[in-house]
Amino acid sequence: LEKHVPAEELAEVKRILYGKPVETLAFPAEASQSADSNDFELAGYQFSAAPEQERDPRIVRIGLVQNKIVLPTSAPVAEQRDALHRRIGVITETAAKCGVNVICYQEVWSEFYQFCTMS
Repeated sequence: LEKHVPAEELAEVKRILYGKPVETLAFPAEASQSADSNDFELAGYQFSAAPEQERDPRIVRIGLVQNKIVLPTSAPVAEQRDALHRRIGVITETAAKCGVNVICYQEVWSEFYQFCTMS
């Protein structure tokens, strides 16, 4: 958006698309280096919630993982799966370095991309 929306309109466009602004989180240097060297994006945002009456506030860090095909779809299925597992392992370790409490994977993260492979 920053490339295509004038600066004076950008805040309003983001408010409409994303809701109230959120604070960007900083990550440990080791986590950022892992993301850079293993070719995945690392982004974090903080927002507050209304206080509850019965519980003290706490910080919950949630990680969301979006996969990509690691090997060509012409590679054997077992190799594709193993490469994906290795990549997810690195991403999971990086999430742990960031203090993530809950990590959410795609529903098919343990499977190869059958439609890409079979089509």
